[in-house]
Amino acid sequence: MTYRDRLMGFGKAACLPIAIVAVWALVTETGSVPAYVLPSPRVVLATLMDFFFGGSSQAYSGKFVIHLGQSLYRVAGGFACGAILGIPLGIVLGYNRRIGAFIEPTIELSRSIPGICWLPLALVWFGIGTGTSIFLIALGSFYSIFLSTLGGVRYVDPILLRAGRSLGASEHALLTTIVLPAAFPSILSGLRLGLSYSWIYMVLGEFTGVNYGLGALLLQSRDTMDTPLIIGLMAVIGGLGVLSDRLMLLFMTKVLGMDVR
Repeated sequence: MTYRDRLMGFGKAACLPIAIVAVWALVTETGSVPAYVLPSPRVVLATLMDFFFGGSSQAYSGKFVIHLGQSLYRVAGGFACGAILGIPLGIVLGYNRRIGAFIEPTIELSRSIPGICWLPLALVWFGIGTGTSIFLIALGSFYSIFLSTLGGVRYVDPILLRAGRSLGASEHALLTTIVLPAAFPSILSGLRLGLSYSWIYMVLGEFTGVNYGLGALLLQSRDTMDTPLIIGLMAVIGGLGVLSDRLMLLFMTKVLGMDVR
């Protein structure tokens, strides 16, 4: 892809956000909507600059790095736990349907339970704090990673497997030389999806009463009716989700040499 193509793609992607911000500014700057309901983009941007760099007497002023560090720590810990559990389990159950028959129905049942339903139980198990947040993030990322790995392993082209067996390959050799390489793109897609769910569940986990974190600050800003900060934090969390996904894509294309479209 040439630089011009990238630039055109960026321009197309920016059209809708620019239009939304323009309409938002028109509605709010003319006073059509009360400021406490929907502040103007100018006010939200000023709040974010204060959050990033400081300059006011607000409690959140200049505290971006502290809150970001706590949220990143929880996202990284929960995502790692979800991947460490989801990938091996997906490989085992995808390759051995007999074992899967005993375990998959239970996983499917638990997958149907909304994440917020786990919150009271997580508080009982881990208490208020990082433990509950990491558990919920791990739970949210696990299912997408597990299912993508399971599908990638289970639906490898059977012709490849027959060819390997006809050449005398053992089951271990089939798994390591045919199944896993063929399932690798699905596994990485599951990791991308799991990473996005990690940011979603990070907010839920930090609603449990922790003092620092982007989700915790979001809850605090709701209590103080700080609408500009609420909207600003939503934009920050969304931007971090996109950035982490792009970094994952960069890893796939530049380091692993995959053709990810």
